[in-house]
Amino acid sequence: DAVKELAGDPGLDGPAPDPRAAQKAEEQSSPRDVVQDAAAWFSYQLDIGSGGKARDYLARRGISDATRKAFSFGLAPDSRTALKEALSKYPTPMLVESGMLIQVDNKDPYDRFRGRLMIPIRDARGRVIAFGGRILGDGEPKYLNSPDTPLFDKGRTLFNLDKASPASRRTNRVIVVEGYMDVIALAEAGIED
Repeated sequence: DAVKELAGDPGLDGPAPDPRAAQKAEEQSSPRDVVQDAAAWFSYQLDIGSGGKARDYLARRGISDATRKAFSFGLAPDSRTALKEALSKYPTPMLVESGMLIQVDNKDPYDRFRGRLMIPIRDARGRVIAFGGRILGDGEPKYLNSPDTPLFDKGRTLFNLDKASPASRRTNRVIVVEGYMDVIALAEAGIED
């Protein structure tokens, strides 16, 4: 980009894009990039006008904006293709591998999470690896989790470990609760471990 800008000032032609470099960059993308970009996109969806219903739900649950941002809440629109289109820079098989799309039989893959409040699940280092999605309104299941992926093993992942681990070392205690919203309610009340 810097070379292009410098070449443009005196009216010189910049170097032509290298298709091999673009292909190499695409191949270096990973499921970790996919879920991180999905988290950012979900967060944006919650902040815009269509996120009003989800923001109202959080307010009714007593979740402040500060807590909402601390846990990086998001919104998956009620669409079968919105996330797929938003993450179209990634190959479809990678979107399926990361758990963001569902592949059923020989049909086109579609968004796994639709019409849900999105709660990122992080690894011990604080990196997004999966999601829990709570339905907004009627329907089942009430909570939908990401499937097991190369990044996420539900049986081996403890929600909020990235924040609870340092707090437990300071206080020499751990409080274990059942669900995402229980953890978040404790955080809202000022209990971080």
